[in-house]
Amino acid sequence: MNIPDITLIITNWNGRELLKECLPSVLKSVAYDKKRSYEIMVVDDCSSDDSLEILAKEFPSVRAEKTPVNYGFHGANNFGANLARSRLIMPMNNDIKLDEDALYHLAEYFEDGKDTFSVSGKFYAFDGTTFLYGNRGGYFRNGHFYLYEKEPDDSSQTLFACGGAFMVDRERYLKLGGFDPIYHPLYYEEIDLSYRALKRGWKVLYEPKSVAYHKVQSTITRQEKRIGLISARNNYLFVWKNILDRPLTCQFLFYIPLFLLRDLFRLKSRFWVAFYMALKRLPSILRARRREKRDVIFSDHEILQKININRPATGRGAN
Repeated sequence: MNIPDITLIITNWNGRELLKECLPSVLKSVAYDKKRSYEIMVVDDCSSDDSLEILAKEFPSVRAEKTPVNYGFHGANNFGANLARSRLIMPMNNDIKLDEDALYHLAEYFEDGKDTFSVSGKFYAFDGTTFLYGNRGGYFRNGHFYLYEKEPDDSSQTLFACGGAFMVDRERYLKLGGFDPIYHPLYYEEIDLSYRALKRGWKVLYEPKSVAYHKVQSTITRQEKRIGLISARNNYLFVWKNILDRPLTCQFLFYIPLFLLRDLFRLKSRFWVAFYMALKRLPSILRARRREKRDVIFSDHEILQKININRPATGRGAN
């Protein structure tokens, strides 16, 4: 059996309609790139609908795999990465469409880029005109980590490859352990993965010529309060695990109690709840932090300086 150059790993849970809507564009993008061979793998995370039957009937060229239990987004991607045998993989949501040449532009970076870890592109909504996200920057201030969006065509160093659809070196992905399940169910897994890669001296790149379209899910909108808590919790977890420079660590230890006291007087509970949620995962995070200290090459200051050359005066808080 021939081993493909690239495996697209599309995670799916009860997404029969999304697969029918999005897979045709993925197949067209695969066909466009004549230089490389591709495999499309749908990892079905124990769906209760007929997703697997739809794949067998309407998309027979797609490799269908089913997880033994419901792993969630992180675990399903890691499951697929371990099953793949290609040099490159591309974790993808099932609600992503691709421009015809999207895969080609990403794959080109791995032709001679021996230090390339991952590449991602520009994302629009399904209307084709509403820009969603692309090249992200990030910085540390007053004990918190903040994200901001760069200009859509800014090809400077990005902080992370967007988790909905990015191409990555499979061996290095697995060496880092893939997506860390400590961020379950969502948010910060791709930031964590990319940031750790950057600190090991690997390149995380952005290619604006590669265009994808993300269908914003109504289920996420309906769970906005819970999502806000998870995002805030994962901001704490990311900082505790990955921000290793001593001045930044001291800054966190100084400012976080002040912010919590401020919110107490304002009768705001979000960060208190998120902090408590994060504390329950503290032992695992501290073990991961010790591992990071052993393996990193570049400091936080060095990485953030590369990313934020053209940072605007203000940024949007990621937590």
